[in-house]
Amino acid sequence: MDCVFCRIIAGTSPARIIFENDRVVIFHDRRPQATTHLLVVSKAHYATLLETPPEEIGYLIKVCRVLAETLQMEDGFRLLINNGSRSGQFVFHLHVHFMSWLKAVGDEKIALKGV
Repeated sequence: MDCVFCRIIAGTSPARIIFENDRVVIFHDRRPQATTHLLVVSKAHYATLLETPPEEIGYLIKVCRVLAETLQMEDGFRLLINNGSRSGQFVFHLHVHFMSWLKAVGDEKIALKGV
């Protein structure tokens, strides 16, 4: 399997990672569509949302919520999950786009409490 997100998780491809734990990694999108455009990526490889166990989907959404609170963007963020090539998905590894136009997020590592 040749998956760019799996390579990022393995540390063999570069990424601007701002958070990582045993289940998820968060890094800047290489082609940002907003002032802040982060990818919240499951470390477990599931190609699409429909292949992903519900508890993993719930965990990713929880991480996005804590991310919004930590970045103080509670009142101005957008989450997006593309599912399948017809939706615009071109990396077939489950991920959530976290986007906001409120402020820019740098490359500093952040702490997410409770995830």
